Amino acid sequence: MRGTGALSSGLILLAVGYHYVSADLPPEPRAIFPVALDGLATQLELLGRSFEFVSRDELLAAVAGEASLPERACVVTFDDGLRCQAELALPVLEELGVPAIFFVPGRPLAEGRVLYVHKVHALRERVDDAELLELVGADDVPEDVAQEHYRYDEPDAARLKYLLNMTLPLRERERMIGAAFADIVPDERAFAAELYMSREQVRALAGSLGAHSYAHEPLALMEPDELERDLERVSTLLEEMTGARPRAFSYPHGTPETVDVPTARRLAAAGYQAAFTMERALNRSLEEPLLLGRLDANDAPGGKRPRLRLVGGELVTDGVSAARGRYFEEHA
Repeated sequence: MRGTGALSSGLILLAVGYHYVSADLPPEPRAIFPVALDGLATQLELLGRSFEFVSRDELLAAVAGEASLPERACVVTFDDGLRCQAELALPVLEELGVPAIFFVPGRPLAEGRVLYVHKVHALRERVDDAELLELVGADDVPEDVAQEHYRYDEPDAARLKYLLNMTLPLRERERMIGAAFADIVPDERAFAAELYMSREQVRALAGSLGAHSYAHEPLALMEPDELERDLERVSTLLEEMTGARPRAFSYPHGTPETVDVPTARRLAAAGYQAAFTMERALNRSLEEPLLLGRLDANDAPGGKRPRLRLVGGELVTDGVSAARGRYFEEHA
């Protein structure tokens, strides 16, 4: 169900994912590409013309069979628990009356540590990719595989990110990146405090929170007992902070190598009811609610490279699946 074409009637649940937010676009970004506030507002206003925004609890109620979703529904999500989301994006959302789900990882809150993925971002903003490639060696990473995961990056950048996030053994990559990060950021705790939401900000978002794992590792690559510990740690932490155990989840990375059906089943056993991958697809049902597809904001209407467009009030797909197919065949 790929290619270009107008969508048929029936439920269309569009999930749109954001990460970094900034007041203005940086002049020469190298690794961090935030959405600017005016761009965020413009995109949300555009989406609101064709979709009804739904909140976390409205989605969960529909999953539980206690309510129904609008025929064209949109869920707005923010990953990584970044401070800029609470300080910059939230006022825009509130002004427009748009609900959102904020998916928060545990380690920055519990330990004051910077997640590995954000250490990589910080390094790439400050060090040329060529130097990092030389440091870690990425000759054996197939370019096509890397570009499938990091479709907006140049080939060398995609190969570097794939190696650092997917293929290097955990201890080896953390040792190399940790040492390089410590050279440029001597005070990790202060860096983390500036980058991530505070506990107070997380508590204030209690009604809109979901979990983003504890350590932001590729969950499907973990041993089962390690995965269960990760889920329990983040679930317990957020419950202690907000008084409610999280039921919505966003998979770190969200790619085929990092999300699989057994991982979704373990989320269900941990009490989660809805979870988002990064399968570039629309959801045409609430079947398998722990494997919901989601579009990066760049791919959604109003994004930098929209793969879903609004034409005369109709939704037209262009490189986005009209229904999910990665984990099961969903019928539109």
